[in-house]
Amino acid sequence: MGWVRDWLEATACPALEPDRDQRVQSLAQQMGRFMRQEGRFFSLTETSIVLGIPARDLPLVQDRLYELTLKFVMQDYAVTERDRAGLRWVAKTLKLSPEQARRIELRVGRHVFEQYLAFAIAGGYLDEEELGQLRSVADSLDVTTRQFLLGYLAESGESFLESILSGMAGDGTISDEVWNRLLASTKALGLEAEEFLRVLRPQARRLADRIRNRVKPNGQPDTDLWPAMQALMARLDPRHGIGAGTA
Repeated sequence: MGWVRDWLEATACPALEPDRDQRVQSLAQQMGRFMRQEGRFFSLTETSIVLGIPARDLPLVQDRLYELTLKFVMQDYAVTERDRAGLRWVAKTLKLSPEQARRIELRVGRHVFEQYLAFAIAGGYLDEEELGQLRSVADSLDVTTRQFLLGYLAESGESFLESILSGMAGDGTISDEVWNRLLASTKALGLEAEEFLRVLRPQARRLADRIRNRVKPNGQPDTDLWPAMQALMARLDPRHGIGAGTA
């Protein structure tokens, strides 16, 4: 799983203080307006001087503007050949290396993939249209859905499990039909059942601990999700489960 760490590094968003992040966002938007107005006559150096961009912030503004451009063209969950040509021009004009541009694309693409997956799979499975959208995101960035899914589960498996918990086990049980639909969906994204279960087991145990220790505002144990969590753990690890613990 060492490559997953490299993947997550490539897609980690830069962490900025709120004020600096807002300033970088504003400067990137202003630079984008200059780029649209001036076209092939656009000068990164001259525009940076006009906007008063500090040298230490310029790489962040370049990164952010390319990110904003990519998010705009991915509104339909895909990047067309025409879009790709435009992105190459933007990256070249911003003086981004192919490696820098690729890292930004992976970061944004992964975010789009994860946001759509979390929304679509809340009921416990994906339909053909939803699978098609996810494949489109991955294909347009020359990445497999398996890579995107593994990266997501490795970093955010607890959130993934909690998002599907109520939809799958609202009455505290998970039927064979519901479980098989989930496994069929993840298999369609490139992840076989055994690997899916292996990746999620440690994440599920951590989620179970959090749910077991939750309290309501009045200080009483919040056990609403506990039956569903027990049912999920029994499916993820039928040999051990989580123990018929105290909830």
